[in-house]
Amino acid sequence: MIPVKLKLSNFTSYSSEVPVLDFSKFHLAAISGQNGAGKSSILDSITWCVWGTSRLGDSSDQLVRLGQSQMSVEFTFELDGHTYTVTRQRILKGGGSTSLELFSNSHNLTEGTIKATQQKIIDTLHLSYETFVNSAFLRQGHADEFTTKGASDRKRILADILGLAHYDALEEKAKEKAKEASTKLQMLEYQLLEIDAELSQKEAREKALTEAEAEAEKAEKELLEIEGEIKTIELEREVVATKLKTLEEAQSRLEAAEKELADLKIQISLKEKAQAEYQVILDQGKEIEENYQKLQGLQQRRQELESKRTELIKVKDELNDLQKKINERETNRQKAISDVEIKKQALETKKQQLEEQNKKLAEQKDACPTCGQVIGQDKHSEIIKTNKEAEEKINQEIEQLETTIKKYQAVVFPEAAQAKDKEDQVKKLEEETKDFRETFETITVLGKYENLYTKLQQAETAVKTHQETMVDLQKIYAGKEKQIADESANLKDLTTYQNSLQEIKERIQGKETVKTELAAKARQFRTQAGAAKELVSRTTQFEKMQKEKGEEKTKLKKEKEVFEELAQAFGKKGIQAMIIETAIPELEEETNRLLDKLTEGRMKIRFETQRETKTKVAGGEKGIIETLDIIISDEMGERPYESYSGGEQFRVNFAIRLALSRLLTHRAGAKLQFLVIDEGFGTQDAQGRSRIVEALQIIKDDFEKILVITHMEELKEEFPVRIEVQKTPAGSTFEVVGV
Repeated sequence: MIPVKLKLSNFTSYSSEVPVLDFSKFHLAAISGQNGAGKSSILDSITWCVWGTSRLGDSSDQLVRLGQSQMSVEFTFELDGHTYTVTRQRILKGGGSTSLELFSNSHNLTEGTIKATQQKIIDTLHLSYETFVNSAFLRQGHADEFTTKGASDRKRILADILGLAHYDALEEKAKEKAKEASTKLQMLEYQLLEIDAELSQKEAREKALTEAEAEAEKAEKELLEIEGEIKTIELEREVVATKLKTLEEAQSRLEAAEKELADLKIQISLKEKAQAEYQVILDQGKEIEENYQKLQGLQQRRQELESKRTELIKVKDELNDLQKKINERETNRQKAISDVEIKKQALETKKQQLEEQNKKLAEQKDACPTCGQVIGQDKHSEIIKTNKEAEEKINQEIEQLETTIKKYQAVVFPEAAQAKDKEDQVKKLEEETKDFRETFETITVLGKYENLYTKLQQAETAVKTHQETMVDLQKIYAGKEKQIADESANLKDLTTYQNSLQEIKERIQGKETVKTELAAKARQFRTQAGAAKELVSRTTQFEKMQKEKGEEKTKLKKEKEVFEELAQAFGKKGIQAMIIETAIPELEEETNRLLDKLTEGRMKIRFETQRETKTKVAGGEKGIIETLDIIISDEMGERPYESYSGGEQFRVNFAIRLALSRLLTHRAGAKLQFLVIDEGFGTQDAQGRSRIVEALQIIKDDFEKILVITHMEELKEEFPVRIEVQKTPAGSTFEVVGV
């Protein structure tokens, strides 16, 4: 993977206005800046864009710039002559959502889901996040981790780098499978013991089955015999029941005839009673006809009286309405006269006042009659004249009012004449209807003769009919008496057959009881036989199961042995040891190749995976133990790691670390073309830092792109190209210097 371009927007401390980082303009560059400026965020943006994770883990929300709702990173890289672009975006709104796209030039390689697209990126790179950060990214504190550890720890670290933890998991799974097989074998042993216990009862169960089937057959044979006896008795019962049914039908006919005879008696009695009633009516015929004719005349008179009474009520209502109107008019007239008289009285009072003023003026000629002030003769005469004129006017008005009153009093109401006519009509109608009550009382007394007259007419026509009906009923009555006598003679054997049928029913009931007992006994023995048969069948099944469990036991034993062998093979002394043994030469060769460049051929290393024990084992010979020792040599010979200078140790560590990275990347099937180094160069002196730059210059041709992360001013000046990161109020930004 060779980086080409990187675009950031609202990623960690970077805002949306960040320049594009163009990797094509440099081969080796330093990323410099103060702590917290955002140097490591550049690498985090690459790993998050490509793999969806970073140093902070898989959570994306905490990578979004504070105060923003979304972020995005676009990373372009080259691989095997092809250009790829990965774009990943995270939106916080609505519960959060992520999008991931993969393009190769203009071809869209994005899959239907983020998971599928992510896997396609990993398959294309042949590089997972874990492999990348353990190969292309030399992290601070990890360079000398391998060389300073003990032999067992070195072997563990190498196993981790080689991804041998997978075999540890396989070893555990194999052990679990072996344990499961052992548990199943133990359960099988218990099951086989239970099966043996069941099979030990085989003979007893077969004997119980034979006995139960014999008893069941015996009970079923007796049951067939009793059923035959019941069938014979049933035939006998059918014969008796048929004869009894005939007799019961005759008895029913007898009872029906007796009931009909009783009904005929009632009908004859009723007919005789009706005949007597009709005769009583006929004996009163003359009286009924005379009173009925009288009743008819009175009913006609009643109709006339009712008509006049209706007219009388109507005239009285009309008279009442006229009198109401007259009373209203009279009330209005009296009110009008009262109003005129009030006006007249007021004028007379005023006239009296004027007369009194003139009288005072005659007595006191020089004084005002109202205020008492002195007035002259002219004024005196003027007042008298005015008062007299007023008196004359008042007299005229009074005369007019008196005329009006007389006029009101002389008015004759038009309803008065109508009311007089109505009063005359009322008197006449009351006279004409004075016998109304007497007529109604007489009609009430004679009312019964209307019903008697109807009965009289019915009696005259019904007497003859009743006489004829009586003759017919007497004939029918005699016939029913003969039928009853005949049917009674036929019923003399009814009781005998009833008793016989009851006896047969009791015999059948007894046989049915025996049948029920035998059926229950047969079912019981059949149930016992079924249970015994099931047990015998179960024994057969257990024999089959015993064979199957035995085969399963053999299979489980083999599986257990296989998984135990696999657990041993996947263990530290198995495949893992073999892989490490095959990896050691490759690691040793790559380390020496790099160390040869870094030391100009002065230093070499050698890895030893086994050594003799200090003590002897059985047989008097020394044993062999697994180890991973690092043997370093120079022109002075082999010496311990601790005896070398710091610069020499760094070269050894640096060479081993790069070799481990190359080994890991090679094992993953990827090409190590991009290298990032953050080795804590602050621990090195000036000469050590110079060696680092020197080492980088030596290995730079082995990589397409190398980034060195540092915040040391004196070190960054050693690099011709720098990516200088600064943190401003608007967010972090960077500038590529030296291109």
